[in-house]
Amino acid sequence: MYLLNFIKVPFFFIFTFFSLSLIGLPIIFDLVFSTIIIYIFKNFFSILIFNILILTVIFFSDVFLGQKEQFEYFYRAHEKYQTKEMKYKKNVSDKIYMRFGDIYVLDGGLNNKRELIKENRVQKFITDKYGLRNDKYDIMEADILLVGDSFISALGTSQEFTPANILSEISNKKVATLSWSGVSPKDYEKLIIKYLDRIKKNAKIYIFYFEGNDFKKLSISKSNPIDEGYIIWRGHKIKKWKAKVRFTYERLERNKDKFLLKIIDERNYFLRNIRSKSHLFVRNVLSSWTGTGSPIKYFKLNDKFVGFYYNEQLDKNEEFNTYIIKDKNILEKVDKIFFIPTKMSVYSNFLNLKNNQSKFNFLRKEYSKLDINVYNLTDIMQTEAKKYLKKDEFLFWRDDTHWNQNGILVAMKYIKDIIGK
Repeated sequence: MYLLNFIKVPFFFIFTFFSLSLIGLPIIFDLVFSTIIIYIFKNFFSILIFNILILTVIFFSDVFLGQKEQFEYFYRAHEKYQTKEMKYKKNVSDKIYMRFGDIYVLDGGLNNKRELIKENRVQKFITDKYGLRNDKYDIMEADILLVGDSFISALGTSQEFTPANILSEISNKKVATLSWSGVSPKDYEKLIIKYLDRIKKNAKIYIFYFEGNDFKKLSISKSNPIDEGYIIWRGHKIKKWKAKVRFTYERLERNKDKFLLKIIDERNYFLRNIRSKSHLFVRNVLSSWTGTGSPIKYFKLNDKFVGFYYNEQLDKNEEFNTYIIKDKNILEKVDKIFFIPTKMSVYSNFLNLKNNQSKFNFLRKEYSKLDINVYNLTDIMQTEAKKYLKKDEFLFWRDDTHWNQNGILVAMKYIKDIIGK
Protein backbone atom coordinates (compact mmCIF):
# COMPACT_ATOMS: atom_id res chain seq x y z
CA MET A 1 0.00 0.00 0.00
CA TYR A 2 2.83 2.40 0.87
CA LEU A 3 4.50 1.73 -2.49
CA LEU A 4 1.21 2.29 -4.33
CA ASN A 5 0.72 5.64 -2.60
CA PHE A 6 4.33 6.52 -3.31
CA ILE A 7 3.58 6.12 -7.02
CA LYS A 8 0.09 7.68 -6.97
CA VAL A 9 1.03 10.91 -5.20
CA PRO A 10 3.54 12.17 -7.80
CA PHE A 11 1.31 10.91 -10.64
CA PHE A 12 -1.77 12.80 -9.45
CA PHE A 13 0.34 15.83 -8.57
CA ILE A 14 1.67 15.97 -12.15
CA PHE A 15 -1.82 15.35 -13.54
CA THR A 16 -3.25 18.17 -11.41
CA PHE A 17 -0.35 20.46 -12.26
CA PHE A 18 -0.97 19.81 -15.97
CA SER A 19 -4.71 20.47 -15.68
CA LEU A 20 -4.19 23.72 -13.81
CA SER A 21 -1.49 24.85 -16.24
CA LEU A 22 -4.10 24.96 -19.02
CA ILE A 23 -5.84 27.83 -17.24
CA GLY A 24 -2.79 30.00 -17.97
CA LEU A 25 -1.91 31.06 -14.43
CA PRO A 26 1.71 31.72 -13.39
CA ILE A 27 3.73 28.56 -12.75
CA ILE A 28 4.08 29.33 -9.05
CA PHE A 29 0.29 29.27 -8.75
CA ASP A 30 0.14 25.93 -10.55
CA LEU A 31 2.62 24.47 -8.07
CA VAL A 32 0.94 25.89 -4.96
CA PHE A 33 -2.61 24.97 -6.00
CA SER A 34 -1.54 21.48 -7.05
CA THR A 35 0.06 20.93 -3.66
CA ILE A 36 -3.03 22.20 -1.82
CA ILE A 37 -5.36 20.00 -3.85
CA ILE A 38 -3.29 16.88 -3.26
CA TYR A 39 -3.18 17.70 0.45
CA ILE A 40 -6.92 18.44 0.79
CA PHE A 41 -8.26 15.55 -1.30
CA LYS A 42 -6.94 12.47 0.44
CA ASN A 43 -8.94 10.21 -1.85
CA PHE A 44 -7.30 9.82 -5.24
CA PHE A 45 -10.64 9.18 -6.89
CA SER A 46 -11.74 12.64 -5.71
CA ILE A 47 -8.59 14.14 -7.21
CA LEU A 48 -9.36 12.42 -10.50
CA ILE A 49 -12.92 13.79 -10.54
CA PHE A 50 -11.62 17.25 -9.64
CA ASN A 51 -9.20 17.22 -12.59
CA ILE A 52 -11.88 16.02 -14.98
CA LEU A 53 -14.08 18.90 -13.84
CA ILE A 54 -11.23 21.37 -14.41
CA LEU A 55 -10.64 20.06 -17.94
CA THR A 56 -14.39 20.14 -18.67
CA VAL A 57 -14.72 23.73 -17.49
CA ILE A 58 -11.69 24.74 -19.57
CA PHE A 59 -13.11 23.08 -22.66
CA PHE A 60 -16.57 24.65 -22.45
CA SER A 61 -15.23 28.04 -21.42
CA ASP A 62 -13.04 28.10 -24.48
CA VAL A 63 -15.85 26.98 -26.78
CA PHE A 64 -18.45 29.46 -25.56
CA LEU A 65 -16.31 32.39 -24.44
CA GLY A 66 -13.69 32.03 -27.13
CA GLN A 67 -16.25 32.53 -29.90
CA LYS A 68 -16.76 36.09 -28.76
CA GLU A 69 -13.09 36.97 -28.91
CA GLN A 70 -11.97 39.06 -31.86
CA PHE A 71 -8.22 38.95 -31.47
CA GLU A 72 -5.63 36.24 -31.27
CA TYR A 73 -3.11 35.36 -28.59
CA PHE A 74 -0.19 36.85 -30.53
CA TYR A 75 0.18 40.60 -30.62
CA ARG A 76 2.26 40.45 -33.80
CA ALA A 77 3.10 37.91 -36.49
CA HIS A 78 6.69 37.42 -35.34
CA GLU A 79 5.63 35.38 -32.32
CA LYS A 80 3.07 33.42 -34.31
CA TYR A 81 5.34 32.30 -37.13
CA GLN A 82 8.85 32.29 -35.68
CA THR A 83 10.96 29.14 -35.74
CA LYS A 84 14.29 28.23 -34.15
CA GLU A 85 16.15 28.38 -37.46
CA MET A 86 16.48 32.15 -38.09
CA LYS A 87 13.49 32.09 -40.39
CA TYR A 88 9.71 32.20 -40.22
CA LYS A 89 7.32 29.50 -41.31
CA LYS A 90 7.32 29.21 -45.07
CA ASN A 91 4.69 30.56 -47.49
CA VAL A 92 2.67 32.44 -44.89
CA SER A 93 0.00 34.96 -45.87
CA ASP A 94 -1.83 36.39 -42.89
CA LYS A 95 -3.16 39.52 -41.23
CA ILE A 96 -2.58 40.25 -37.56
CA TYR A 97 -4.51 42.90 -35.66
CA MET A 98 -1.83 44.57 -33.55
CA ARG A 99 -3.31 46.25 -30.49
CA PHE A 100 0.06 47.61 -29.35
CA GLY A 101 3.80 47.45 -29.96
CA ASP A 102 6.72 46.00 -28.03
CA ILE A 103 7.21 49.04 -25.77
CA TYR A 104 3.71 48.51 -24.39
CA VAL A 105 4.69 44.90 -23.66
CA LEU A 106 8.10 45.79 -22.20
CA ASP A 107 6.50 48.21 -19.77
CA GLY A 108 4.35 45.39 -18.43
CA GLY A 109 1.83 47.73 -16.85
CA LEU A 110 4.38 49.26 -14.47
CA ASN A 111 3.47 52.73 -15.71
CA ASN A 112 -0.11 53.76 -16.50
CA LYS A 113 1.12 56.04 -19.26
CA ARG A 114 1.56 53.01 -21.50
CA GLU A 115 -2.19 53.14 -22.18
CA LEU A 116 -1.68 56.57 -23.78
CA ILE A 117 0.77 55.41 -26.46
CA LYS A 118 -1.11 52.46 -27.97
CA GLU A 119 -1.37 52.49 -31.76
CA ASN A 120 -3.72 49.87 -33.18
CA ARG A 121 -2.76 48.64 -36.63
CA VAL A 122 -3.25 45.76 -39.03
CA GLN A 123 -0.08 43.93 -39.98
CA LYS A 124 -0.09 42.07 -43.26
CA PHE A 125 2.51 39.33 -43.00
CA ILE A 126 3.86 37.32 -45.94
CA THR A 127 6.83 34.95 -46.16
CA ASP A 128 8.46 33.23 -49.13
CA LYS A 129 9.51 29.62 -49.69
CA TYR A 130 12.57 30.19 -47.49
CA GLY A 131 10.63 31.60 -44.56
CA LEU A 132 11.92 35.11 -45.23
CA ARG A 133 9.64 38.14 -45.31
CA ASN A 134 9.60 38.65 -49.08
CA ASP A 135 6.63 38.93 -51.42
CA LYS A 136 7.97 40.97 -54.35
CA TYR A 137 11.26 39.36 -55.27
CA ASP A 138 12.94 36.06 -54.58
CA ILE A 139 16.42 36.31 -53.08
CA MET A 140 17.71 34.47 -56.20
CA GLU A 141 16.63 37.31 -58.50
CA ALA A 142 17.37 40.26 -56.23
CA ASP A 143 19.85 42.96 -57.24
CA ILE A 144 20.15 44.08 -53.62
CA LEU A 145 19.81 42.05 -50.44
CA LEU A 146 19.11 43.80 -47.14
CA VAL A 147 20.65 42.00 -44.17
CA GLY A 148 19.77 42.87 -40.59
CA ASP A 149 17.47 42.19 -37.67
CA SER A 150 13.93 43.20 -36.72
CA PHE A 151 14.27 46.65 -38.33
CA ILE A 152 14.87 45.12 -41.75
CA SER A 153 12.20 42.48 -41.09
CA ALA A 154 9.86 45.38 -40.20
CA LEU A 155 8.71 43.64 -37.04
CA GLY A 156 5.74 45.85 -36.21
CA THR A 157 4.89 47.08 -39.70
CA SER A 158 2.74 45.75 -42.51
CA GLN A 159 4.20 43.92 -45.51
CA GLU A 160 3.79 46.71 -48.04
CA PHE A 161 6.08 48.93 -45.95
CA THR A 162 9.02 46.59 -45.40
CA PRO A 163 12.38 48.23 -46.24
CA ALA A 164 12.88 45.85 -49.18
CA ASN A 165 9.48 46.67 -50.68
CA ILE A 166 9.85 50.42 -50.26
CA LEU A 167 13.40 50.49 -51.65
CA SER A 168 12.26 48.36 -54.60
CA GLU A 169 9.44 50.79 -55.33
CA ILE A 170 11.45 54.02 -55.18
CA SER A 171 14.65 52.73 -56.81
CA ASN A 172 13.21 50.46 -59.52
CA LYS A 173 15.60 47.75 -58.39
CA LYS A 174 14.87 44.22 -57.28
CA VAL A 175 15.38 44.24 -53.52
CA ALA A 176 14.86 41.33 -51.13
CA THR A 177 15.08 40.82 -47.38
CA LEU A 178 17.65 38.48 -45.88
CA SER A 179 16.97 39.13 -42.22
CA TRP A 180 15.30 37.83 -39.11
CA SER A 181 14.32 39.37 -35.79
CA GLY A 182 16.41 39.05 -32.65
CA VAL A 183 19.66 38.09 -34.36
CA SER A 184 23.15 39.56 -33.93
CA PRO A 185 25.83 40.63 -36.46
CA LYS A 186 27.41 37.20 -36.10
CA ASP A 187 24.07 35.74 -37.15
CA TYR A 188 23.99 38.10 -40.13
CA GLU A 189 27.10 36.33 -41.33
CA LYS A 190 25.46 32.92 -40.84
CA LEU A 191 22.38 34.05 -42.76
CA ILE A 192 24.47 35.27 -45.68
CA ILE A 193 26.54 32.08 -45.78
CA LYS A 194 23.36 30.00 -45.73
CA TYR A 195 22.01 31.63 -48.89
CA LEU A 196 25.24 32.79 -50.55
CA ASP A 197 25.16 30.11 -53.25
CA ARG A 198 21.57 30.98 -54.18
CA ILE A 199 21.93 34.69 -54.88
CA LYS A 200 23.03 36.27 -58.16
CA LYS A 201 26.73 36.70 -58.77
CA ASN A 202 26.39 40.44 -59.20
CA ALA A 203 23.93 40.92 -56.32
CA LYS A 204 24.93 43.51 -53.74
CA ILE A 205 24.53 43.03 -50.00
CA TYR A 206 23.71 45.91 -47.65
CA ILE A 207 24.20 45.11 -43.95
CA PHE A 208 22.37 47.08 -41.27
CA TYR A 209 23.74 47.37 -37.73
CA PHE A 210 21.28 48.52 -35.08
CA GLU A 211 22.60 50.88 -32.41
CA GLY A 212 20.40 49.35 -29.73
CA ASN A 213 21.56 45.74 -29.36
CA ASP A 214 24.18 45.01 -32.02
CA PHE A 215 26.97 46.49 -29.88
CA LYS A 216 28.64 45.52 -26.62
CA LYS A 217 30.14 47.88 -24.08
CA LEU A 218 33.86 47.49 -23.53
CA SER A 219 34.98 46.79 -19.97
CA ILE A 220 37.19 49.77 -19.11
CA SER A 221 37.86 49.05 -15.45
CA LYS A 222 37.03 46.46 -12.84
CA SER A 223 33.92 47.00 -10.77
CA ASN A 224 34.14 48.42 -7.31
CA PRO A 225 34.50 45.45 -4.88
CA ILE A 226 31.46 46.76 -3.01
CA ASP A 227 29.42 46.33 -6.18
CA GLU A 228 30.65 42.85 -7.12
CA GLY A 229 27.41 41.32 -5.88
CA TYR A 230 25.32 43.57 -8.16
CA ILE A 231 24.57 44.00 -11.84
CA ILE A 232 23.17 46.94 -13.79
CA TRP A 233 20.09 45.94 -15.74
CA ARG A 234 17.94 48.42 -17.67
CA GLY A 235 19.51 51.22 -15.70
CA HIS A 236 18.77 49.65 -12.31
CA LYS A 237 21.27 48.24 -9.83
CA ILE A 238 20.08 44.85 -8.52
CA LYS A 239 21.66 42.00 -6.57
CA LYS A 240 23.03 39.21 -8.76
CA TRP A 241 21.15 36.44 -6.97
CA LYS A 242 17.89 38.30 -7.34
CA ALA A 243 18.62 38.86 -11.02
CA LYS A 244 19.30 35.14 -11.51
CA VAL A 245 16.07 34.19 -9.77
CA ARG A 246 14.09 36.66 -11.87
CA PHE A 247 15.62 35.70 -15.21
CA THR A 248 15.29 31.99 -14.47
CA TYR A 249 11.66 32.27 -13.46
CA GLU A 250 10.77 34.44 -16.46
CA ARG A 251 12.44 31.85 -18.68
CA LEU A 252 10.24 29.17 -17.11
CA GLU A 253 7.14 31.22 -17.88
CA ARG A 254 8.24 31.62 -21.50
CA ASN A 255 8.82 27.88 -21.73
CA LYS A 256 5.32 27.32 -20.38
CA ASP A 257 4.01 29.48 -23.23
CA LYS A 258 5.84 27.32 -25.75
CA PHE A 259 4.51 24.16 -24.14
CA LEU A 260 0.91 25.40 -24.13
CA LEU A 261 1.13 26.50 -27.75
CA LYS A 262 2.21 23.01 -28.75
CA ILE A 263 -0.81 21.31 -27.23
CA ILE A 264 -3.60 23.88 -27.64
CA ASP A 265 -4.61 26.37 -30.31
CA GLU A 266 -3.25 29.91 -30.07
CA ARG A 267 -6.85 31.18 -30.21
CA ASN A 268 -7.60 29.46 -26.92
CA TYR A 269 -9.62 31.72 -24.61
CA PHE A 270 -7.33 31.23 -21.62
CA LEU A 271 -4.17 31.90 -23.62
CA ARG A 272 -5.57 35.15 -24.95
CA ASN A 273 -6.95 36.37 -21.65
CA ILE A 274 -5.71 34.71 -18.47
CA ARG A 275 -2.17 34.13 -19.75
CA SER A 276 -1.57 37.75 -20.70
CA LYS A 277 -2.77 38.88 -17.26
CA SER A 278 -0.51 36.28 -15.65
CA HIS A 279 2.53 37.71 -17.43
CA LEU A 280 1.53 41.17 -16.25
CA PHE A 281 1.19 39.95 -12.66
CA VAL A 282 4.58 38.18 -12.76
CA ARG A 283 6.32 41.19 -14.24
CA ASN A 284 4.85 43.52 -11.62
CA VAL A 285 5.78 41.26 -8.71
CA LEU A 286 9.33 40.61 -9.92
CA SER A 287 9.90 44.26 -10.77
CA SER A 288 8.77 45.29 -7.31
CA TRP A 289 10.89 42.58 -5.68
CA THR A 290 14.05 43.51 -7.61
CA GLY A 291 13.35 47.25 -7.49
CA THR A 292 13.74 47.57 -11.24
CA GLY A 293 10.55 49.35 -12.25
CA SER A 294 9.65 49.99 -15.86
CA PRO A 295 12.42 50.04 -18.51
CA ILE A 296 10.32 52.51 -20.47
CA LYS A 297 10.57 56.29 -20.31
CA TYR A 298 7.65 58.43 -21.46
CA PHE A 299 8.03 61.88 -23.00
CA LYS A 300 5.54 64.25 -24.55
CA LEU A 301 6.16 65.24 -28.16
CA ASN A 302 3.54 67.49 -29.76
CA ASP A 303 1.26 66.88 -26.78
CA LYS A 304 1.37 63.13 -27.40
CA PHE A 305 3.07 60.67 -25.10
CA VAL A 306 5.77 58.58 -26.76
CA GLY A 307 7.43 55.55 -25.20
CA PHE A 308 11.22 55.09 -25.30
CA TYR A 309 13.14 52.01 -24.28
CA TYR A 310 15.67 53.10 -21.66
CA ASN A 311 19.19 53.43 -23.03
CA GLU A 312 21.62 54.06 -20.21
CA GLN A 313 24.53 54.48 -22.62
CA LEU A 314 23.04 57.18 -24.81
CA ASP A 315 24.47 60.24 -23.11
CA LYS A 316 27.63 58.65 -21.70
CA ASN A 317 31.05 58.74 -23.32
CA GLU A 318 31.73 55.00 -23.29
CA GLU A 319 33.36 52.68 -25.79
CA PHE A 320 31.67 49.84 -27.66
CA ASN A 321 32.51 47.16 -30.18
CA THR A 322 30.62 44.71 -32.35
CA TYR A 323 31.18 41.70 -34.57
CA ILE A 324 32.90 42.56 -37.84
CA ILE A 325 32.45 40.20 -40.77
CA LYS A 326 35.77 38.98 -42.15
CA ASP A 327 34.68 36.17 -44.49
CA LYS A 328 36.20 37.03 -47.90
CA ASN A 329 33.40 35.38 -49.89
CA ILE A 330 30.85 37.54 -48.10
CA LEU A 331 32.90 40.74 -48.23
CA GLU A 332 33.13 40.43 -52.01
CA LYS A 333 29.37 41.00 -52.13
CA VAL A 334 29.00 43.45 -49.23
CA ASP A 335 28.66 46.82 -50.91
CA LYS A 336 27.59 49.07 -48.04
CA ILE A 337 27.07 49.08 -44.27
CA PHE A 338 24.34 51.16 -42.62
CA PHE A 339 23.99 52.25 -39.01
CA ILE A 340 20.38 52.39 -37.70
CA PRO A 341 19.92 54.69 -34.66
CA THR A 342 17.62 53.94 -31.76
CA LYS A 343 14.38 55.81 -31.32
CA MET A 344 15.93 57.67 -28.38
CA SER A 345 18.89 58.76 -30.52
CA VAL A 346 16.62 60.09 -33.27
CA TYR A 347 14.64 62.19 -30.79
CA SER A 348 17.57 62.97 -28.46
CA ASN A 349 17.43 66.68 -29.34
CA PHE A 350 13.88 66.82 -28.00
CA LEU A 351 14.79 64.87 -24.86
CA ASN A 352 17.82 66.97 -23.83
CA LEU A 353 20.16 64.02 -24.29
CA LYS A 354 23.55 63.85 -25.93
CA ASN A 355 23.98 61.39 -28.77
CA ASN A 356 27.00 59.12 -28.22
CA GLN A 357 28.63 58.34 -31.58
CA SER A 358 31.21 55.81 -30.33
CA LYS A 359 29.27 52.84 -31.77
CA PHE A 360 29.14 54.32 -35.25
CA ASN A 361 32.76 55.46 -35.05
CA PHE A 362 33.91 51.95 -34.17
CA LEU A 363 31.87 50.46 -37.03
CA ARG A 364 33.21 52.96 -39.56
CA LYS A 365 36.80 52.50 -38.42
CA GLU A 366 36.71 48.70 -38.65
CA TYR A 367 35.02 48.49 -42.04
CA SER A 368 37.21 51.21 -43.51
CA LYS A 369 40.07 48.73 -43.04
CA LEU A 370 38.14 46.44 -45.40
CA ASP A 371 37.42 49.28 -47.88
CA ILE A 372 33.68 49.22 -47.17
CA ASN A 373 31.78 52.46 -46.56
CA VAL A 374 29.60 52.80 -43.46
CA TYR A 375 26.68 55.24 -43.59
CA ASN A 376 25.03 56.73 -40.52
CA LEU A 377 21.24 57.11 -40.73
CA THR A 378 21.12 59.21 -37.55
CA ASP A 379 21.48 62.68 -39.07
CA ILE A 380 18.91 62.21 -41.82
CA MET A 381 16.41 60.67 -39.40
CA GLN A 382 16.91 63.46 -36.87
CA THR A 383 16.38 66.06 -39.59
CA GLU A 384 13.28 64.36 -40.96
CA ALA A 385 11.89 63.70 -37.49
CA LYS A 386 11.57 67.47 -37.01
CA LYS A 387 9.74 67.82 -40.32
CA TYR A 388 7.34 65.00 -39.56
CA LEU A 389 6.62 66.42 -36.10
CA LYS A 390 5.35 69.59 -37.77
CA LYS A 391 2.78 67.32 -39.45
CA ASP A 392 2.12 65.65 -36.08
CA GLU A 393 3.66 62.42 -37.36
CA PHE A 394 6.51 60.23 -36.14
CA LEU A 395 9.26 58.05 -37.62
CA PHE A 396 8.74 55.33 -35.02
CA TRP A 397 5.60 53.79 -33.63
CA ARG A 398 4.79 55.61 -30.40
CA ASP A 399 4.31 52.26 -28.63
CA ASP A 400 7.23 50.43 -30.23
CA THR A 401 11.03 50.47 -30.44
CA HIS A 402 10.85 49.99 -34.23
CA TRP A 403 10.45 52.46 -37.03
CA ASN A 404 7.10 52.80 -38.81
CA GLN A 405 6.46 53.33 -42.52
CA ASN A 406 7.57 56.97 -42.22
CA GLY A 407 10.93 56.04 -40.72
CA ILE A 408 11.45 53.27 -43.25
CA LEU A 409 10.63 55.62 -46.14
CA VAL A 410 13.10 58.25 -44.84
CA ALA A 411 15.88 55.66 -44.52
CA MET A 412 15.22 54.04 -47.89
CA LYS A 413 15.09 57.40 -49.69
CA TYR A 414 18.50 58.19 -48.21
CA ILE A 415 19.82 54.82 -49.40
CA LYS A 416 18.31 55.33 -52.85
CA ASP A 417 20.18 58.64 -53.16
CA ILE A 418 23.43 56.92 -52.16
CA ILE A 419 22.85 54.21 -54.77
CA GLY A 420 22.43 56.91 -57.40
CA LYS A 421 25.76 58.58 -56.63
